[in-house]
This record gives sequence, C-alpha cells and structure tokens, in this order.
Amino acid sequence: MRKIVLLLSFVSFFSCGEKQEAPVSPIDSEKSFLDPLEVNTTRSVNLLPKAREVAGEWLAYATAQNEIQNLENSTGQEILSSANNLVQIMENLRTTIPDSLKSTAVEARANVLYTKAQILHQLSNKKQKNPDEILDLAEDMITEFDNFKLQLNELFLKTPENFETELDREFQEPLEPDSTGTIPLFRRNVERQ
Repeated sequence: MRKIVLLLSFVSFFSCGEKQEAPVSPIDSEKSFLDPLEVNTTRSVNLLPKAREVAGEWLAYATAQNEIQNLENSTGQEILSSANNLVQIMENLRTTIPDSLKSTAVEARANVLYTKAQILHQLSNKKQKNPDEILDLAEDMITEFDNFKLQLNELFLKTPENFETELDREFQEPLEPDSTGTIPLFRRNVERQ
C-alpha cells in the first residue's frame, strides 16, 4: 500500500510541475488606456439638408452618430467599456437602413462600421489588450462614419441628367423679346439687379 501511495504522490508531483504556464510577455505600446483618443483628421462631414431630413427620422442613425461623437472624447478605457454597445448599435444601423437610403454603397459602409465594431469588441476581450490597437481602431471608426455620411450625401446629389432637366425646365419660356425688347433670360438678370 505504501508503494502505491508513494507512486501516486511521485506522479502528482511531476504532473503539477508540467502545468506551469509560459510567461506572458508585456505588450509594447506607445499609448495607455488612460490616454484620450486623438483624432488625426480635420475632415468633418455634414449631411446635406435632404439627407439630414431623412436621417433625422432614423433612430439607429441618431444613436450611431451620438456614439461616434462620444468616441471622439473618450479615453482608451472608456472605449473598451463601450465596445459591446458599439457592436449592437452598428448592427442596428446596418439592419434598419430605410428604403429611401438603401443603396449598395450605403449598405457597404454600414457593413464596414459593423465589422470595425466587431473587431474592436474582440480586441477588448483579449487577455492582453493593446492600447495602440484599440485607439487606432476607434479612430478608424470615426473616419468610417464620416465615409458613411458621404455615401448618404451622394444619394441626394444632383446627377448631370437631373441638372439638365432642371435647366430645360428653367428655359422653357419662349425666348421672344417682350415689349421692352429683352429676352426672358436677360430679363431675370435685369430684374434681380
């Protein structure tokens, strides 16, 4: 019996020694999670009036815009804590695009935002979090949201065909001189002065 106990204790002694974890190397990072996010772009995209009108009725857009604005003033730690919310917000944005805004480009930009939010969420759940990766990805999300707004604006830009139609409508008046001898095109310019 003693031999069995000695044998079991000997086996358990060596098996415990084998389960030592490899030492974890520290992450080499220039930034800290206490550092605020520094957005390195001066570009700010505002929606055109018609795009703003349609997007103003879209709750998911307003929520996403608010969350992106919050990112701009966040520290790395705050970004980590909001990563799960960002995934849900961008998923909602992606799945609730109104019919009046649906286009391949808008859907693609919404998918990019959702994918970036997913990556941020995955990075925030890693054992060893890298502040550089987290802060850089948050900055990318701000840039991608501006790209998303550009795509919304493009839906409401006048195409050359629309511009031509508008010009045709403008000049449908007969180009005959009136009693003063002026052509209608020039009459408008004279009346404006």
